[in-house]
Amino acid sequence: MSAHILIDEALESLTHAASTQEEAAIVQGMIAQFLIDETITLKEFDHYCARLNKVSRKEDV
Repeated sequence: MSAHILIDEALESLTHAASTQEEAAIVQGMIAQFLIDETITLKEFDHYCARLNKVSRKEDV
């Protein structure tokens, strides 16, 4: 499975109310590792980090 699909699925899982900051940290590590492995570009890394920041800052309602 491609890195993009894995990252998209991981980010989607963080949108659920039951997701935790620990899960967000795991996704962050995954994104960083894909950059280190040169599976994604720096531009893609920036895009995914922005998405991660957006979903991980969700407010408890």
